[in-house]
Amino acid sequence: MYKLFFKCFVTFLVFVFTGLNTGINAEASIPENLSIIVDMDKLTLTLFDGGEPVRQYPVAMGRYESPTPVGNWEIVSKDSNPPAVMGTRWMALNIPYGFYGIHGTNAPHSIGSFASHGCIRMFNSDAEEVYSRINVGTPVTIIGTPFGAPGTPPALLRYGSKGPDVLEVQRALKRLGYIKWKPDGFWGAGTEKAVKSFRKDNGLEGPPVVDNAIFKLLGFW
Repeated sequence: MYKLFFKCFVTFLVFVFTGLNTGINAEASIPENLSIIVDMDKLTLTLFDGGEPVRQYPVAMGRYESPTPVGNWEIVSKDSNPPAVMGTRWMALNIPYGFYGIHGTNAPHSIGSFASHGCIRMFNSDAEEVYSRINVGTPVTIIGTPFGAPGTPPALLRYGSKGPDVLEVQRALKRLGYIKWKPDGFWGAGTEKAVKSFRKDNGLEGPPVVDNAIFKLLGFW
């Protein structure tokens, strides 16, 4: 009886520690605590597991007139059959300024440059790999300048503009007392009034836009 018990116990230990007949491949299992950091200066997307980098991929990001929004976001949906322009995979982000996400591309030559309308482009094979690893809710941090491609002048901002560049302008105007409400990144009537007042107080004629002169006065350029 003791020998039979001992054999069963040994078999149990082998099953637990080797995964015998479980069909589970530890190396192929999806890691937990995944996060993504997209670096505008380096044009890279790095996948992290528990704070440790797992893989890094080259990407394309937004042109200076359509910058990729910097900030802390998350994946809100996934699509394995997106329109052809998005390559073979689409991972949507919860950015409130428009339709943004991480996706493949039918223009692989653009990877490594500022060429998109604000989305993060990847080689299709890389997008497929990231897609297979992440889930809805995976945090995505985009770091860089809110004014688009580094080294390029900020885009002209006007009524109806939206994005991280508008948000930074609003914050600057709030610090100067021209805005009393919480900045939100959307240029509406309140921002229009603030810009008009700021331009008038600084002796600037012309339409109520944020141009190079305003960027310089606000210390951005």
